[in-house]
Amino acid sequence: MKINQELLTVQSLIIGLLILLLLTLKSININPKPKFTENDLKIDINTADIITLQRIPHIGEKTAELIIEDRKIRGGYTDINQLKWVKSFDKIKPYIKINEESKWTE
Repeated sequence: MKINQELLTVQSLIIGLLILLLLTLKSININPKPKFTENDLKIDINTADIITLQRIPHIGEKTAELIIEDRKIRGGYTDINQLKWVKSFDKIKPYIKINEESKWTE
């Protein structure tokens, strides 16, 4: 009888620990939401300076200067496709955006 009582106590303890473990695991967020969306990480082509533009893959100093000069002439970009003249346009397109609220200031 004493062995059965000890076995019951051990089983109860194991069940309690499993419940505690499950509750702990439930409170841990295994798939956290990203802090930034993909769009947040894109560079606004209307507000980027020359250094920021050069951080975009496939844009060097000369291309960055040309983009800024073109931006000045146009008074800012309203559509990403206005940059199709850039040789590496298809490669830079995933990295750039135009915010509706961005105001061109230079």
